[in-house]
Amino acid sequence: MAEPPQPLDVLTVPLWGSRLVEASAGTGKTWTLAALVLRLVLGHGRREGEDDSEASGTGATAFDRPLPPSQILVMTFTRAATRELSGRIRERLSQAAACLRGERPPDADDTVLHGLLAEWPPGTVREASAWRAALAADAMDEAAVHTIDAWCQRMLREHAFDSGSLFDEALQPDESAITAEAARDHWRQQVLPLSADALALVLTVWPTIERLTADARALAPHADAFDAPGTATLAAVCADLLQQRSAALATIKAGWAERVRDLRQWFEAMLRLDPCPFNKGKVRMQFLAPWLDAAQAWVEDEHMAVPSLTKAAWDRLTPTGIGEARNAKAVLQISPAIAAHLQTFSELRGLLDALPDPGPPIRRHAAVAVAARVQALKAQAGTYGYADLLVRLDAALHGPRGNALRDRILEQYPVALIDEFQDTSPIQYRILDRLYRVAANARSTALFLIGDPKQSIYGFRGADIRSYLRARQATAGRHLVLGTNHRSTAELVGVVNHLYSGAEQRPGNGAFAFREPQARHGGIGFDPLPFLPVAARGRSEVFAVDGQVQPALTLCHDDTLRTAGPLQQVYGERCAEHIVGLLNAPGAGFDDPALGHRALKPADIAVLVRTGIEANAVRRALALRGVMSVYLSDRDSVFAGAEVADLQLWLRAVAGPLDARRVRAALATRMVGLSLLELQQIASDERTLEQHLLLMAELQATWRRQGVLAMLRQTLHRLALPLRWHALPGGERRLTNLLHLAELLQAASARLDGEHALMRWLAEQCEEAASGAVPGEDKLVRLESDADLVQVVTVHKSKGLEYPIVCLPFATSLRLADASGRGYVMAPASGPSGGEGDGDGDGDGDGDDRRPRRPLFSPGSAALEAADLERLQEDLRLLYVALTRARHALWL
Repeated sequence: MAEPPQPLDVLTVPLWGSRLVEASAGTGKTWTLAALVLRLVLGHGRREGEDDSEASGTGATAFDRPLPPSQILVMTFTRAATRELSGRIRERLSQAAACLRGERPPDADDTVLHGLLAEWPPGTVREASAWRAALAADAMDEAAVHTIDAWCQRMLREHAFDSGSLFDEALQPDESAITAEAARDHWRQQVLPLSADALALVLTVWPTIERLTADARALAPHADAFDAPGTATLAAVCADLLQQRSAALATIKAGWAERVRDLRQWFEAMLRLDPCPFNKGKVRMQFLAPWLDAAQAWVEDEHMAVPSLTKAAWDRLTPTGIGEARNAKAVLQISPAIAAHLQTFSELRGLLDALPDPGPPIRRHAAVAVAARVQALKAQAGTYGYADLLVRLDAALHGPRGNALRDRILEQYPVALIDEFQDTSPIQYRILDRLYRVAANARSTALFLIGDPKQSIYGFRGADIRSYLRARQATAGRHLVLGTNHRSTAELVGVVNHLYSGAEQRPGNGAFAFREPQARHGGIGFDPLPFLPVAARGRSEVFAVDGQVQPALTLCHDDTLRTAGPLQQVYGERCAEHIVGLLNAPGAGFDDPALGHRALKPADIAVLVRTGIEANAVRRALALRGVMSVYLSDRDSVFAGAEVADLQLWLRAVAGPLDARRVRAALATRMVGLSLLELQQIASDERTLEQHLLLMAELQATWRRQGVLAMLRQTLHRLALPLRWHALPGGERRLTNLLHLAELLQAASARLDGEHALMRWLAEQCEEAASGAVPGEDKLVRLESDADLVQVVTVHKSKGLEYPIVCLPFATSLRLADASGRGYVMAPASGPSGGEGDGDGDGDGDGDDRRPRRPLFSPGSAALEAADLERLQEDLRLLYVALTRARHALWL
């Protein structure tokens, strides 16, 4: 049984070795990070009278020397988070300097500064510490606060000789264009030269080149999991598949010519009998003849895999189907031979379904070939992508000069604090483990891994909770926990504790579905991801309606089963009714003993959803009741918006201002919004058309002289579009999206040559968005308004945020794991889920499992069950994130 984690005391925790800190929702993770940096800068933890050389004793909690911010690596996962962390650390250092100088007292609840003042009485130590803190605050512009990608890029550039990196390569953040080019090359070189039979086989997998491109993009992160095709071409893969299918089909079709003949003769004989043994509404020759003809054609065509039979034929030509079609008043005699034929027919579909599937080998071949082509194109262009940064640094650290590179990086960054560690991918953890040797707990370095496994919800971006569990295993005995929630009311914290503690105590696999079978651990089920209740600091204000304090949780239960569409409509309307009721309630607001009463505003309410469809259901219901809302997601690409198609037509017209057809098409878009009378006048009046052609020519001149951004802003001004749009529902959303697209187009135009190249780039971005690819941070739909509106937010986007009131209208929504969407499920994860590991235990950073998880294109029942368990585990974590966003009240 693992020891429970100990509460983290920021003032006494040793600032060396490796430690895992679990920071549950709202427990002050950022405050703790800033406090640890402050202690490292001050060199806090020495005994009185120690010098730097003596501070490394086994009883000391200090690092072996004070560190400037440039030597303390603080790493997180988004650029916005790095900016926030850097600002908070600077503020913390400045605040400490002022307190140590006696210029201001520390806040009443600031245990760290109170502790420092108590430990260091006025004198030289306190003065030196104030000087160090002020100097560090001034040096925060040089602080090592980075995203993992930015830090990897910096290490490869600064240590180019040890890492084997080239000096003249450029980062290409968006690889969609180069992936599309590689997919087109694969189609041209491998698909088009195929024989007719092989091409027909491939087209069952990808009917179009666009489908191939989308598939290659989806499989790109998993290409390393597939065996390299070597010299095998797609033609060779198809030839092998055709041979296998031909042999299997020949075996299946053996004897079927005789079966079809016997069945035809038997049916004809039975239908001539008087009385007829069949119900002629169900069995007659005008039905049977086409069915049997189709079966005969299938037998005679050696390449036809499946007979062209309707569902009625498949159902009727079986023992059960014939029994159902029998005339109750007649006697139906079936000979053993005919009964055997019908039974064989009922088994035929299963045999055909078991034929070798062409999809997996063809898709595996393409994934590897396209990935290799992408790498070749990037090498040719002298570029690399974000994923390459991690792969290259990992390879360099494990390469022949890996030890030298490790020593140089540790000399530069002896201490690292990793924020949001639960979102780490396997390769990211492998790099950290190689550098800081997590299991070794070395005195000469420090690594703090700070995160919350209960909030690991970014699997679609490559995060893997098993990286956290590996680190948990490697830091056994050095687990710490932040145990007090500073966000929510005590009642709300109690609700969440009660919910998950109850699930943890019930028999089964635990609150987060990670508990292992008891038999593996001597009758005690080990849980690598237990729920740990937290205390609550509480809040001074309360949420009340007409003087009555509102409950922390309102649970609305509906036992009526509905399909997805009606369910979303009904639950969206109930959520809207609840919100309207709160906003209209007398005296609804927040009462604080010190600040008084503040009325409830729409912006105090957040509705958390999983998908855009759910968001639309809620927003539609709110709009019908006169309540406006904004929607924010971290998976919606601006290139998937309705404005893009209109923008493409507009760009085509501006690029060809003398083409009247293009100009008319652009003017007829919803973006421009002309009336039917105005469009009719343009179509019939040459003078009016000429005016618009002249406008397009002027816009083209602006595009060529000042850029696409200036041209689109000029378009908005010349046509007075913002004024029109603000009068329409969703007009603000349309304006925000168009300005966002204009900025992206302007950035892309810097590396593209001419208008047509830019329009082709825009089309490729639209194809990528339509394929369901996760958009980059710069492509995410922006918030259209900061006005006082109800916020509709995806659960993923809400992580790290907080709201006074949270509504969860679709808390029970789920999508079972299957292979129907992407065409595959991920193989069950291996490695430690608690008690067993895949490391070698020597603490040298090489023990992590380097084998990537692979997609299973034809998963069996066990793989589907494992995939659905992983889906359930992530859904439970998503629910935890959603339940912990509120400060005062939940509506579930």
